[in-house]
Amino acid sequence: MKSLILFLTLALLVQNSSANALQQYLVPKYPVRMVSDMPGQTGHNILIISNRHFLPEKGYTVKRGLHPRLNMFIFMAGIKNDTAYVRVLNSLDEAVPYLPANRNFLVYVDGHGKNFTQTMERGFEITARFDINMVVFDWPTDYMALRKTAGNAQEVAANFVRAMQAMDELRNTHYASSRVSAIFHSMGNHILKNITHPQLLQKMPEQLFSNIIVNAAAVKQRNHDKWLEKIRLQERIYVTMNDEDRPLHGAMLLRLAKQLGLGIKGEKAENAAYVDFSDVVSIEHNLFLGKTVAELENQYIYRFYNQAFHGSEVIFNELTGFHILRPSVEEVIFSP
Repeated sequence: MKSLILFLTLALLVQNSSANALQQYLVPKYPVRMVSDMPGQTGHNILIISNRHFLPEKGYTVKRGLHPRLNMFIFMAGIKNDTAYVRVLNSLDEAVPYLPANRNFLVYVDGHGKNFTQTMERGFEITARFDINMVVFDWPTDYMALRKTAGNAQEVAANFVRAMQAMDELRNTHYASSRVSAIFHSMGNHILKNITHPQLLQKMPEQLFSNIIVNAAAVKQRNHDKWLEKIRLQERIYVTMNDEDRPLHGAMLLRLAKQLGLGIKGEKAENAAYVDFSDVVSIEHNLFLGKTVAELENQYIYRFYNQAFHGSEVIFNELTGFHILRPSVEEVIFSP
């Protein structure tokens, strides 16, 4: 029965997608070279904190899954002449020469289904589009089973806390004027939920984030307010929703529970604003890469993510077509 449900779900997810589009998604855009020193003038530089099973003794080849001792690896990655160069770092401080001092920071936690190269390339896309210093928190999600990804999210939650402690030190030492925000995409929100465990939450740096974006969250909608309200690490939390999000409908079938990114019933978290894109998008799961018709037709979608990523409060002076809801009352908060 589970196999049948999985087959039907996968068929749902790839419906209306061509084989060529799927192939383009799976094939890496850039050949990857591990180097001891980055070449000069690389572009789209990103900092990667990875929890995968890298083998330093074998040239940092990577095995599937988490490192058995839950080690973290730090990399600087950048692009030059259509090649992605990756350098191993000993600490986050070694990233300073590659990340401009006049930029804000975005911590990015991706969702299900990507290997290291695909996650790295997502980081390149975001930093290029939003002109921001990217810190990619990378973790193994390239499985067929969602349960395995959810299990890994629980395993790496403590590493996320350690990484953010180091991120806080980096910001305070070298980037005091920069704002830091974080986006947890899809199943990446399992990590956010897991750090609300009291023993982990008390070790997170206080007020590290200007904004936390709970994006297309593939976590259970029911009782989400109870754990979300525990998070006091930020000035603002934005929860994005789309009731036709196709991958989340697939996740709902597999996990037999409505997903937060599809919308809310019942109590809202008092410390969050809910951003409902349902009226201006269709089946999209990702709205910040500029690859969908909805994004091309509604400039305010880009403006929402741009302001949120850069740590600003999202306020518009015109109608956007989508709603930002207050925690307790469904009221639009657009400025007059």
